[in-house]
Amino acid sequence: MRVSVSFLGILRDQIGQKSLPVDLPDGSAFRDLMAAIAPLMEEKVGTWAWDGENQRFSGRIVVSRHKAVGGTDPAAPLVDGEEILVFPPLAGG
Repeated sequence: MRVSVSFLGILRDQIGQKSLPVDLPDGSAFRDLMAAIAPLMEEKVGTWAWDGENQRFSGRIVVSRHKAVGGTDPAAPLVDGEEILVFPPLAGG
């Protein structure tokens, strides 16, 4: 299966690309996606955005899964073609 992780804001700048396609085995869960992208996150973003010890985005980052059952629960299943949006909280007015 292929899942797309899209980055917005400063994360897009740090990663160096808007979207990251990730190929995973069928039946993969959200934790499998986090493990797959962990090396890139550890290389490209600081600890402000990535918790390397737990292989997940820090509490400062918003992760959105459109219509996903289980949200970002590590055991939540992924769906082929799913897009995950990752961004820092936005402010403005």
